[in-house]
Amino acid sequence: MRPFHERIDSLMRSVGTGHIEAGCTVNQPYAQNQHQTDHFRHTNGRSHYLGGPLFEHAFELVESVARGVITPFGSTIDRRMIDVAESMARFVMENAPKDTGQLSLSGNPWVKSHGVLIYDRPPLAPREAD
Repeated sequence: MRPFHERIDSLMRSVGTGHIEAGCTVNQPYAQNQHQTDHFRHTNGRSHYLGGPLFEHAFELVESVARGVITPFGSTIDRRMIDVAESMARFVMENAPKDTGQLSLSGNPWVKSHGVLIYDRPPLAPREAD
C-alpha cells in the first residue's frame, strides 16, 4: 500500500483544489421580505422558503457531494454541486408562497469554481417590476 501522503497527492490531482460554491438567487423585489418575515400568513408556502429546507436537507446534500468527490471514473464534484444548486431552486419552487406573484418560479441556481461561474440557469420567471 502506498504511503498516506502519496494517496493524498493522488486525490488532490484527481479532485483538484480550491473553492467551489453552489447557490440560488431569488431576485424578486419582495423575495427577502417574504423569506425572512415569520409573522406573514403564508397560505401556500412558508417563510424561510430556501433557508429552512436547505438546513433540513443539509446532511443529504453534503453526503451527495462527498460521494461525488471520488468515483471510479474520477471526480464528479462539479456535477454534484450543480445538483445542489438545482435542489435549492426546487426548494424555492416547492416552499415559496404562491400568493405573491412569481416568487416560487424565481430561483436562479448557480455554481462557481475558483471564483468562475461554471453553471448559471436563469429563473423560470422574470423579475417583476419594483
